[in-house]
Amino acid sequence: MRESGTLSEAELELIDALQINPRASWVDLGLATGSDPATAARRWQRLTSSGDAWTTVALGRRQMHEMSMAFLEIDCVAGAAVEVAATLAEARHLITVQHVAAEHDLFVIAAAASMPPLADYLLTDLPRVPGVAKVRTHLTTRVFEASRHWRLRVLPQGAAAGLARRSGPPESTRRMDGIDRRLFHALLADGRAGYAELAAIVGTSERTVQRRLSRLVATEDIDFRCDLARSQAGWHSSAVLWLRMPDRLLEETGTALLGWPETRTCAALAGSSNMLLTVGLHTVTDLHPLVMRLEKRFPHVTVVDRQIVLRQTKLYGRLLDPAGRCTGVVPVDPWSLGPRR
Repeated sequence: MRESGTLSEAELELIDALQINPRASWVDLGLATGSDPATAARRWQRLTSSGDAWTTVALGRRQMHEMSMAFLEIDCVAGAAVEVAATLAEARHLITVQHVAAEHDLFVIAAAASMPPLADYLLTDLPRVPGVAKVRTHLTTRVFEASRHWRLRVLPQGAAAGLARRSGPPESTRRMDGIDRRLFHALLADGRAGYAELAAIVGTSERTVQRRLSRLVATEDIDFRCDLARSQAGWHSSAVLWLRMPDRLLEETGTALLGWPETRTCAALAGSSNMLLTVGLHTVTDLHPLVMRLEKRFPHVTVVDRQIVLRQTKLYGRLLDPAGRCTGVVPVDPWSLGPRR
């Protein structure tokens, strides 16, 4: 039995292995973690049942590039922040909802298939949500990372050799169609769902599901991610950093930040603060050393503002309790914002 509020070393290694390859076979996962496949499967079942860890599908690099995304700073009426966060968490186009220690109350990530429906929502619908007092919008121009490849990094070096994600060259460059989107939605609740289960949900053959999944991964329309109640693994805090730098150095800086173990989300923005960086922290006291390291490594960067996350209400479609455990799923659906009629 593990101690209350912590995950065992074996559980952490399994989660780390699944973060490397969320759809790896139980045989490969067992080899990587030094356990037999049945034990690995039972261990994962316990983790998902308790809400301590989960897998899901994610928008891939191409979709992230083509879609319209925004980071929102939301002021709430006094005493209404918790209720507003709960309301916004039910919106399928709002990927993440967090309470932050800042001049505003909530930090929210929004996504839509194009700018017109996103603008309609931001200008018309969001300001009418009861308890919302003011909204500041920061549009992304380039998403470098959106938490898909963040890892615990607890597996021994070399143990994950057999877990590398494999995808060949794309069979075509065609865009996602209705079946692809249904497949994406079917994988949101469980990124490890089998081909037979997915075929039954989507209404096609297992072979078609397998072929489409392979193509969607190869074209970088979708990816897979594994996450957990981070405080159970020693990551007790996180922060949002707003950065300013010369535009000519955005690409270089964003690419370099992908290698930092703390990096969760990194994106270029259209405003005067032209980069957003969200980071995981073991404790709040880690923030200042990280900022100092950031300024030393990138002398061209100015940290305009930094905000500690108080609580995550929603994380990439997962509803979380105050301890960060998953309590439900609101499927991510950036296509849910349709054009006005």
